[in-house]
Amino acid sequence: MDAIVYGTKTCTWCEQVVRALKKHTTSITKVDVNEPDNLEEMKKFAGEDARTVPQVVIDGEYIGGYTEVDRYLNSLKEIVPEPTIDRG
Repeated sequence: MDAIVYGTKTCTWCEQVVRALKKHTTSITKVDVNEPDNLEEMKKFAGEDARTVPQVVIDGEYIGGYTEVDRYLNSLKEIVPEPTIDRG
């Protein structure tokens, strides 16, 4: 998985989402939205009304902020069925 994290250098949640993504992705690109061109790029994915960071794109698909990324990553975890006991 390749992730792009749009954020700022002082954003605590941006760092939290990067740490969570490191467990699941092969590459993470951090983009500072304090640069006007980067902010416009983020809005292309997140929509014109996006006003908060982080905003995350994974494999070209817009996921959302920290909470949405957390939900997305949790949905990727393999569900292991409970073992059955043979009482035969």
